[in-house]
Order: sequence, then structure tokens, then C-alpha cells
Amino acid sequence: MKQRWLVVIVGLPALLAVLLLCPAWATLLLVCGIAGVAAYELLHTAGKNVPKKVYVVTIGIAAFSEWVVYDWREWYYAADLIAYGDAAHAPFCRWFILPLVLVIFLFWVAIVTYGSEKPFTFCDVSVSIVGGIVFPMMYSCIFLLRMHESFGKVYVLAPFFIAFAGDALSMYFGMWFGKRKMAMHVSPNKTWAGGIGGPIGSALAMCLLGLIGAKCFGYAPDYLHLIGVGAVANVFGQLGDLSMSLIKRENGVKDYSHLFLTHGGMLDRFDSSMFIAPVVYLCVSGGII
Repeated sequence: MKQRWLVVIVGLPALLAVLLLCPAWATLLLVCGIAGVAAYELLHTAGKNVPKKVYVVTIGIAAFSEWVVYDWREWYYAADLIAYGDAAHAPFCRWFILPLVLVIFLFWVAIVTYGSEKPFTFCDVSVSIVGGIVFPMMYSCIFLLRMHESFGKVYVLAPFFIAFAGDALSMYFGMWFGKRKMAMHVSPNKTWAGGIGGPIGSALAMCLLGLIGAKCFGYAPDYLHLIGVGAVANVFGQLGDLSMSLIKRENGVKDYSHLFLTHGGMLDRFDSSMFIAPVVYLCVSGGII
């Protein structure tokens, strides 16, 4: 219990400092670290015969792809497209190259090692693609929210408000009313009552975020829209939580790592937010909130 509180007392202020007090590039560095560690944890957990060179390339591309998305976003909004022409899209083109390089490299390793004592199988290829490409794409929405022209400091908090408050109320609803299991074989502690409590907690958290944004950042909240986004995003967050639990169950592990002591690893703590952030970013981009 002391370790759990230690992580909260140290980690939460540090997270808020990076998101709110530091420039946007600090959030980028944070997300690069999250993506890199998440890629490592996935390879370590679900990869069967992953050689060291695949670890290095996959983790490197997972982290570097975040910078490429950031670089493209800066060019797209800051550059004069008439003056720069197609050159303004060069960073975005580099993003397409990274997945191509990774996929080609992975299949090359699979072909070279086929028939050996420890072949790099198609399962390993798939795991590496998810860790090196898919997860970074989803996590990149965190710093894209932070880079919003007017209310980045409000929007970047949304995925964490939705995830943390949803998890808390889901836990209490499960304790108070939980009888029917939601996915017994994937996550035995999750109940349908908790699944209902999660969206309620996230909706309330978004209302609180709207109040904080209005008071501190001049944000004009539409509370009805905030409630809707919080509830819907939480559903996707629960899917993320169950998805990461499924991977652990299939591989017979309790936690992805002990990075956060008794809280587990990066994919244990940032599983739901990985699915929530893209939903929030789409809602922000679409002008819903």
C-alpha cells in the first residue's frame, strides 16, 4: 500500500507539471517515453522469440514516430504552404516511411530465422507492428491535444480525467453493486455494474475539467457535450483495459512490468488512456468540445 501511495504522490504531480507547466515539446518527450516503454513491454510479454535487434528497432521507431508526427503538425500549422509548397508535407511523408521500414525489417528477420531453433514467427511480427506502429499512433493524440492553439492545457488533461475518474467510480460501483461479471475469463474483477459506473465517473470528471478550464484558462465549456464525450470515451477506455488484460491472460503474466512498483507497468497504467486519447482528439478536432 505504501508503494502505491508513493507512486501517486510522486507521479501525479510530475505528470501535471509536464502537461501544464512545461512547453508542448515536454509532453512530446513524455509520450516518446511512454510509447518506447509500451513497445518494450508488449514485446517482452507477447513476443516469443524476439531478438535484441528487433527490440532496438521497434522501440526506436515507436519513440521516433512520435517526433515525426509532432514535426509534421508544427509544419502543417506554422508553414506557409504557398511558399513552401510540397516541402511542408515532408515530415508527414517521413511518417509513412517509418512503418514501411519496420514492416520490411521484421519480415526480413522472420525469413532469415525461419527453420532455426528460435524462429521469429508471424506472431512475433504482428506483436512488433502493434508495439512499434499502432500504439505510438494512439499515444500521439496526447501531445496533439496539448498542442491545441487555444486550450491545449485543458484538452490534454481530458484523457487522464476520463481514465482515472472512470476507473475509480467503476471500482466502487463494482464493490457496491457488482454481481454479474463482464468478462470473467479476461478480467475476473470487472462487473457490469462497474462498466456502468465508469462512464458516469468520466462524465462527472469532464464537467469538473470544464469548470477548471473556465476558471483558469478562459475555456467556455458546453457541459452537455463534455458529459457525452466523457461517457463515450470511457467505453473505449474499458475496451483498452480489457484488451491489455487479454494479452496478459494469454501470456500468463500479472503485470507487464514493475516500472510503477505495485501499480505495474506502462501498459498497466496507460492502457485505457491509450484508447481514450484518440476519441478525445477526434472530438476536439471535430469541434464537439
